[in-house]
Amino acid sequence: MSEDDRAAKAARAKALLKKRQAAKKDKPSGSGTGTGVASPVSERAFSPAPPEDSKTTRDLNNIFSKEDTSGDTSWLSGLTQVESTPLPATSAATSSPPSSSHPPNGHSSVDSSNVETESLRAENEGLKSKLGEIDGLRAEKEALGSKMGEVDSLKSQNENLRVELDNVKRSEAAVKAEFRTQTETLKKRVGELEITIRSSQSEKAEVERKLESAKSELSSVQSLLEEERSHSNQLRGEIEHIQLEKENAIKNEQRTIALLVSEKATLTSELERLGEVDLRAQKIEEEFTEEQAKVRDLEQQFETLRAHVQETSTRNQQLQTKEKELTEKSREQERLLQIANNSVASLRKESESYQRRVKELEEQIESDDRAEKLEASLKNTQDHADELEFQLSKLKQTHAYLKKERDSLEPLLKTHRDGEEEWKTKHSDLQSQHQSLQQQLTAVTTEKEALLQEKTELQNESGKAQGALSLLQAKLKQAAEELAASTRQLKTAQIEAKNATRRAEEAERIQQDLQTEGMNLMRSLDEMRPKIVELTGEKLEMSEKVEALQREVNSRDAIISQLEVSLEELRDEKERSENQWQGILAERERDRTNAQDNSNELQKAYEKIQEELDAALASMRSLEADRAKIHQEASQHLKEVGRLTALNLTQAEELSALRKEVEQRSTDQAEEEDFLERAQNEIETLQQELAAKDEELQRLKDAASRPLSAGPRSLDDEMLGSYKQQHELELSTAQSHIRSLETALFDAEARSHSLIKQVAALEDQLAGHSHAPHRASPGIPSRPSSRHSTDLHRAAVQRTSSRSNLATAPPIIKRTPAAYEQSLSPETRHKRKVSLSMLRARIDSELAAAASGSNSRSLSPVPSVGSSNEGSLALRSTPANVLGLNAGLQPHLRTRPQFLDDSHVFWCSSCRGDLVIL
Repeated sequence: MSEDDRAAKAARAKALLKKRQAAKKDKPSGSGTGTGVASPVSERAFSPAPPEDSKTTRDLNNIFSKEDTSGDTSWLSGLTQVESTPLPATSAATSSPPSSSHPPNGHSSVDSSNVETESLRAENEGLKSKLGEIDGLRAEKEALGSKMGEVDSLKSQNENLRVELDNVKRSEAAVKAEFRTQTETLKKRVGELEITIRSSQSEKAEVERKLESAKSELSSVQSLLEEERSHSNQLRGEIEHIQLEKENAIKNEQRTIALLVSEKATLTSELERLGEVDLRAQKIEEEFTEEQAKVRDLEQQFETLRAHVQETSTRNQQLQTKEKELTEKSREQERLLQIANNSVASLRKESESYQRRVKELEEQIESDDRAEKLEASLKNTQDHADELEFQLSKLKQTHAYLKKERDSLEPLLKTHRDGEEEWKTKHSDLQSQHQSLQQQLTAVTTEKEALLQEKTELQNESGKAQGALSLLQAKLKQAAEELAASTRQLKTAQIEAKNATRRAEEAERIQQDLQTEGMNLMRSLDEMRPKIVELTGEKLEMSEKVEALQREVNSRDAIISQLEVSLEELRDEKERSENQWQGILAERERDRTNAQDNSNELQKAYEKIQEELDAALASMRSLEADRAKIHQEASQHLKEVGRLTALNLTQAEELSALRKEVEQRSTDQAEEEDFLERAQNEIETLQQELAAKDEELQRLKDAASRPLSAGPRSLDDEMLGSYKQQHELELSTAQSHIRSLETALFDAEARSHSLIKQVAALEDQLAGHSHAPHRASPGIPSRPSSRHSTDLHRAAVQRTSSRSNLATAPPIIKRTPAAYEQSLSPETRHKRKVSLSMLRARIDSELAAAASGSNSRSLSPVPSVGSSNEGSLALRSTPANVLGLNAGLQPHLRTRPQFLDDSHVFWCSSCRGDLVIL
């Protein structure tokens, strides 16, 4: 029940008592007057309801404990008095007679009044007895007040002990949490950083040692608790026999005090251990800061690696762009090669046209008498053909070189493409690894923040635990002092009890002495009565003290039972925490192994990436060098292509000039037909011989070209080789044909010169035999001399026209180099040597004929070599200069390997420096 209900019930009880007292006071006045007689009053109006009284008694008994048999009614006096209204029953009693419809007679009213008086007396006696009981209850209340104070103090002590137990539990939980967090942090650090693995393992061993020490401490605490249980059982047995064995109880209390002292010592040791734990926590904080610095270093390294990867990606992009540029350049070179091939095809067509024109010229030469013009044109065509052949060889070499470069660049491009794909895959792998590392970093940062929060919480809890431990120490000191005071009180009570027993024995002896003695004893008994009363009071006080001690022991037993329950709970929590800790340790071991594996894999991946980056850098450098080389080669090729285009333009101009010359020579062909009719038969025989020699040359060239095509080559190489062979065959056939024609012409000219010499000699002989003046005999040699003069005149006109044409033409054709001379076959060299010797013989014959005859013809001028720096030839028209060509200029011509001419150059490998201009 609540306090309000109790107060209301107490107020009702007081009101009822006051009503009864008022009713008792009103009874004599009612009996004196006749108004007191009335109908019987209902019991409801004057007496309280019996169930309410029973409820109040039950509530009062429920308030106090079982040991407090006497109730405490001191709280009734402290309640406020409620003013009671006059009872309605009395008014009803006074007003009932007149209002009654059936008034009773006098006898019945007397009987009823007697019954009422008896009932009132009985009620008065009951109230008196209740008042006596109330007085006893008040006395008991006053006695219980002091006992309730003691009970309240015991309750407060019990609550304090409970608070202390809660604080101890909290401190133990905090310590366990600290151990858990320490182990978790150590394991996380071991899993995260490879460098701190060994230190973390040592810390783990230390933590395991600490746990073992904690387990040993817990086992010691359990043993202490078991000892306390045994002591509590002993105390219970001793408390049951306190009155008989007080000395044993004192010894047990001393044992309990010793146990409390030992517990105090254990608590002090625990405090010291907590101080060590604080020091370890500080060390762990320092290690945590160091690990944070290491994590920052790792983050910096990761950022540097990320920047390096970005640089490699940019370099890969640059390489891709460079590869694209190289492919474009290779395509441009291929286009240039196609252009060169087209130019070669055009040159082939031009060579075919030249061959056709040569055939036409041969046909014209058969019907032409002017062999000198044909000879000059053939020499020009031969020189042009040589230059074209040389240019074709250069173009072929450049084409082969470019093709080789293209073939060498294709595998490089393939390797670069493969490397690019590999770099792309590696870049994607690095991106995935980077994402996983970022996730791990986020997880580590979250765990670090959680650990920092747990650390702050643990620090707060450690501070709270230290405060709780200080409070526990103070309370233990107070409990020890209280126990010492209680032991002292018990000792004093025991001494007083012994003294009281001794006094009682002495009093009994004195009573026996007084009984025997008589009046003296009565007087002595009168004197001893107050002492006896004091002794009885002291006995009662001692009994009360013993009861209080029993209550304290009972409360201590209850506290011990509560402590046992709390210890069992702590054991359960400890087992749970150990299981959790073992599971966490296993998980952390797994995480650590996984982290070690991941770190090893990451290190291997980083090493591979570093190696690949080094290889990529080396390949990039090599590619840059190749690119520079390719740029240089491309520039050289472009220069060569420009030069070839310029040469093509000059050749086109020369071809136009040659066409003009051919047209002029076609006009002169009719004049030369008469002269060539005589040499036609000889030319036909020479042509047969030249055809046989051409066949032999063709067979030799085929035999020389067969081993070159034996090796396995690609389709492009085979096509190019076939084209080259065709061009070489066509050029060689054209050259051989041209040279055969030249030799035939030279032979015909030599024979014509010899015939002319014979005719001149015959004319001289005829002139000598006739002994006639020169003017008298023109009829005999008129035909040959006139023919010879006409021939010489035609040759001079042709030379002047050729000089005028050649003076306008640019100096393009030069002497072929020695490399080209070495590439020729010995047969062609011999042919050239023979042609040159024939030209010399012709020059000599013409000079002799000019010197012998008075009407000598003007010979073709021989060029004189100028200075070596100018490199040009001055044309001399006097025969004296021509005669001094081989004698005066022979050493100078031998020292100079090249002789430049604007029109034609005839050279031989055996005779160096001999030059003839037609």
